[in-house]
Amino acid sequence: MRRYEIVFRSVNTESYGKPITALVIEPERLSPGTGAMLFTHGWGGNRFQYEEAMAFAVERFDLVCVSVEFRGSGYDFDPAKGHGACCPYDASFYQVFDVLNGLRTILSLRPRIDRSRLFHYGGSQGGHIALLGAIFAPCTFAFVYASCAVTHLDERFRRKAGREFSEYELEIRDVVKLGDRIGCPVFLEHGTADEAVPHGTHAVPLERRLRDCGKLAGVKYYEGGGHSLAPVTTRLETFKATAPKFLDTFRNDREDDFLAGRTVRVPCGDRTLVVDWSRPPDDPELFRWE
Repeated sequence: MRRYEIVFRSVNTESYGKPITALVIEPERLSPGTGAMLFTHGWGGNRFQYEEAMAFAVERFDLVCVSVEFRGSGYDFDPAKGHGACCPYDASFYQVFDVLNGLRTILSLRPRIDRSRLFHYGGSQGGHIALLGAIFAPCTFAFVYASCAVTHLDERFRRKAGREFSEYELEIRDVVKLGDRIGCPVFLEHGTADEAVPHGTHAVPLERRLRDCGKLAGVKYYEGGGHSLAPVTTRLETFKATAPKFLDTFRNDREDDFLAGRTVRVPCGDRTLVVDWSRPPDDPELFRWE
């Protein structure tokens, strides 16, 4: 098993790329069936949050695993301690592009990866990013695993971000409203005693939406579990127990958005987000609003 880091430049608000760091753990040798999986940390976390789960997935599922430390969080916020988040905070828009651009970067570095086996795991804000990633790049993933995921910016998260959001900015971050645009099966898990991201206002509405859209691969609520699923269990243990059912079988038979250079349009109220995946990761025209 090999472990290393990559630095790439992701689209920014100015005409230059934002440097982004990602942790990569991969098999010693890639086979014809080796896939790739993103593991995305939460608000204020860093690229090492799911290191154990990544190592497990490399060995158990033959995957190149990538954890992108998105902007405004972790070591990008505090280079010494690696915890905390900037304020004001973008709250899952540019961060989605950072994470997807990390996957694009590793796919360019490892062209032998089996692109029918692209998966995404995320917890808390990382779950939000994983779900939004399956909207911004709907033909790319075979499966998304969302643990205790944020599904929209409720009043608490707006206050925590320390900034104002317009209606279209809220809508582009609302996975429940945009749930029909998710392009792959989704598994949800959540603790019923989660005070950071209450399951009743986040997971339950999304469960209904995904079920109605035919995108729900499964759901598991842990009675008495908190945001980390403790004291009932841990996210690592639930991943080890649950993931094989999906990662051993799910495949994506479409040409992914990155390889196709596809343009994706996501209507949000009176505006439309247009993402052009033919553009390089740091191209300021990678996305635009119409």
